[in-house]
Amino acid sequence: MKEQQKDATMQEKRQAKRLILGMKLSISDLYKENTNTITDISSSIEVTDISANGIGFISECILPTGYYFIANLELAPDLPQIITDVRIIRSSAIDMERYQYGCEFVSIAPNVRKMLEEFEERLKKEEA
Repeated sequence: MKEQQKDATMQEKRQAKRLILGMKLSISDLYKENTNTITDISSSIEVTDISANGIGFISECILPTGYYFIANLELAPDLPQIITDVRIIRSSAIDMERYQYGCEFVSIAPNVRKMLEEFEERLKKEEA
């Protein structure tokens, strides 16, 4: 029961519906506004969900919150890739080897937001 309440609370705070995915993402460098940079990150990353506001992913690597990276995402083979800056806003340990991250898009073009909304509609139709 508490888990359902927690899920409902999380959904209420979201500004856009999250799409559940299973795509891959790679991060080569993390950076912070004051020029701190972490380079050569080589960990498998699985995107778990995406919305017009951000992405969630699982990684074996411990990544610091507040850092940014450039995401290169492919929703589907027939859609253009999304390349945008992303900021890590939260993290939590899943187990001893995997971590869940929540990120927000720092700046996303209106046409990319529209593409995400249209992709959501496509997924809804495929589920029906």
